[in-house]
Formats: sequence, structure tokens, C-alpha cells
Amino acid sequence: MNENQKKCIREIQEVVISINDIVEKYGLSDEFLSCIAVGFLDMDSRYTDEYGGERADMNLLSSFSVTDEDELDDLLSYCVEAYRMDANEDSLDSSSINYWINLSNGDNSVN
Repeated sequence: MNENQKKCIREIQEVVISINDIVEKYGLSDEFLSCIAVGFLDMDSRYTDEYGGERADMNLLSSFSVTDEDELDDLLSYCVEAYRMDANEDSLDSSSINYWINLSNGDNSVN
């Protein structure tokens, strides 16, 4: 991790602490859920795995505010679903090839 990345992570950590302080200030700790993971890829460590995918080590900062593993599972499931919804927005853009592929439902016949 280079010096700029370290400085950036430290500053982000201060913001995360501030977020938790705000939640405490309003007495909402028992109702608050959060999952934060930020970091940097270590491009010096990148390699290609046996399947041809590019990989690299990561330097991460993470914070979880949940009461138990079930809450964590629910929160992570939401994150996955929200990511998928964002990724699928391409399918609503008629200028995207995915729009036309999805429109045909994978049927390669001509309309």
C-alpha cells in the first residue's frame, strides 16, 4: 500500500467513525445497520488465475454494524441484490446490445 492510499484509508476511517458517532448522537445504535468495505487493489500483485481471470491482492478497511450473523446475512444479501439491479439497468438501455439480447429472450430466430 503506497503512502497516498494509506492517507486516504485513514481519512475514510475517520468518516466511518463520524458516521457511527452520528448514529450514537441520535440514540439509534440498536436500529442501525451498516456494512462498509473500502480499499485499494495492489496492482503489483496482479496475476492471471487458472481460469484466465485477472486477480490482485486487496488492502481493505471494513466495518460492520449488525447485532448478529443473521442480520449480516440479510444486509449482504441486500447488497448483492442492489448490485444486480444496478448491473441490469443496462438491459433497459436500447443502445446496449444486452437490451436486444434480453428482448429476444435468448432466441436467435429473426423477429
